[in-house]
Amino acid sequence: MPSVWSVFLPQILVEVPGVSNPLGEQAVRDAVIEFCDRSYVYHVDHPAIDALSAQGEYAWNPGTGLKVVRPEVVWYEKKQLTPVTRDELAELYQYWPDETGTPIYFVQEKLEKLILVPKPEAASTGAIIAKVSVKPSRAAADVDDAIYEKYLEDIAHGAKWRLFAMVKKPWADPNLASAHKQMFDDAIGRAKVAAFKGHVRSRRRVKAHFV
Repeated sequence: MPSVWSVFLPQILVEVPGVSNPLGEQAVRDAVIEFCDRSYVYHVDHPAIDALSAQGEYAWNPGTGLKVVRPEVVWYEKKQLTPVTRDELAELYQYWPDETGTPIYFVQEKLEKLILVPKPEAASTGAIIAKVSVKPSRAAADVDDAIYEKYLEDIAHGAKWRLFAMVKKPWADPNLASAHKQMFDDAIGRAKVAAFKGHVRSRRRVKAHFV
């Protein structure tokens, strides 16, 4: 069940009096987006994607109000693919963008698209499935209730940092802004470590492919 931004406000406005609800909600939304973007804690199952012949790039579409931060696990026809970087691909192949066959790898970067290597040689309906970390989009009206329940206080630090850092406002306080930013950053660090420990992938050894 999604939580609207306003449910975060009681945790925030009691310490930052004078802030309007719309301004407070904007600070909450921005804090939630940054928290999810940097921590990788918000995971969803991406809808299945149809593979197309000789096409290696596929646009992400995780759902209304969501943006993909990065792919966490990707399967092609129920076989798990190995995450790699572009630099690793350059060592594996002479020129990987031209490779066609059964996908073995996927590029794990902060991109708007999924990149499979090699490119599928044949079309296949619903062949690509993935678990991805996401963040709310700028136009999102809410966030999953689990994020609110688990990270309310941490996200509140991020919102209060933004509000206290505003200039020429009666509630502005650079010292409090700095303190809340540090607590926000620390919380993101802890959440990122916990997300990694709870979602460890085995990584197969990769071998170079030359033609």
